[in-house]
Amino acid sequence: MDERRIIEVSNLHKEYEMGEIKVEALKEANFHVNEGEFVVILGPSGSGKSTLLNIIGGMDKPTKGQIKVRGKEITNYSHKELTLYRKDEIGFVFQFYNLLANLTAKENVELATEICENSLDIDEILDRVGLSERKAHFPSQLSGGEQQRVAIARAVAKNPTILLCDEPTGALDYKTGISILDLLKRINEEYKKTIIVISHNSAISKIGHRVVEMRSGRITEVIVNEKPDSVEGIEW
Repeated sequence: MDERRIIEVSNLHKEYEMGEIKVEALKEANFHVNEGEFVVILGPSGSGKSTLLNIIGGMDKPTKGQIKVRGKEITNYSHKELTLYRKDEIGFVFQFYNLLANLTAKENVELATEICENSLDIDEILDRVGLSERKAHFPSQLSGGEQQRVAIARAVAKNPTILLCDEPTGALDYKTGISILDLLKRINEEYKKTIIVISHNSAISKIGHRVVEMRSGRITEVIVNEKPDSVEGIEW
């Protein structure tokens, strides 16, 4: 295996049964991700990108095929092994922020780090995401963009190997979405985190080191950008 490869997806297939109907959500997916890359998985609704992200994140299992993360095949992991994998290796950022309403911004981040052995300094992370003055505020007192920043801080503070982001700008306006993408790029560069973002917005592909295009459950193309654009250049 290439030492730079942190994720290898080989012949991945996912099939769901809905009554007597079988739905192929993924069909023979193949690609890899190098350590430290900012990867965009791009495709319309129903293309299979969320299914792929969930399998990489250990929240679902494929029907067949394999995924290796840092050389270890996770597709045959037991329930306990997948729980430890998600705890130690993966940070999740979702379109909807999933913050606990009765906890402050800082407490939401603290809760995620309590079970992690190598977590990062919470105050430092909240400062880096621009929330130094908002740590004691509850989610209802924060804007959508600020809540997403808390969600990103919560994921990063765990100090995961890989950060998985499911439509992280989908619920935000253009200006706020750009600021969130800029934040993710800075985390990628400053903390050397491997980040995978799924989106239906083709404009986002310009900032990725690697772009995985999907349609109807298949990977149609993988594009490597030697010189990704800056976030400031994105328009949609």
